[in-house]
Amino acid sequence: MRGLVRLLAVLGLGGALMLPAAAAQAHDVLEQTTPADGSTVQSVPASVVLTFDHTPIGIGTEIQVKDPAGTNQADGAPSIVDGNVTQPIKPGAPAGTYTVVWRVVSADSHPIEGTFTFTAKTAGAAQTGSAAAGQQQPSSPEAASAPGTAAPSSSSSPTPELWIPLAAAALVLIAVLAFLTRRAVRRAAEE
Repeated sequence: MRGLVRLLAVLGLGGALMLPAAAAQAHDVLEQTTPADGSTVQSVPASVVLTFDHTPIGIGTEIQVKDPAGTNQADGAPSIVDGNVTQPIKPGAPAGTYTVVWRVVSADSHPIEGTFTFTAKTAGAAQTGSAAAGQQQPSSPEAASAPGTAAPSSSSSPTPELWIPLAAAALVLIAVLAFLTRRAVRRAAEE
């Protein structure tokens, strides 16, 4: 009976120790923006990039790039590659202070959101006729893929950073459980 009580105590303690570590690793954190928050750039960039510590889920991701008049200058859907979420900006977007309003779904399926600003001294480069023609007729299969689509393996499946510690903790817990059970059986046999 004492062995069973000890076993349950160890299992409870092991489970309690696993939960905070898993929760702390699950939420994505915005590490960097390009352009940087509050920065001034020479001209409106072709895109803004948000870099997260984990790969966000593609579903529900939305980024608005609002010009000084409040018009959304985002051009199409954002794309997700690893921890980078890239939102193209319309060619010829006007100069001024931009507010980027973003919302992504974290790797743990919780939505996170925020804003940042940057100032562009001059308007963005206008799209040339040959560049527009090049976009309509992609030259490779990679270029033909729709913007904003992420590989299912990188954006919709749980990240290895979350599963590896959980699997390791589960193995340790199983080993401790086996040791204590074996020990309790031995003691019962000796009595």
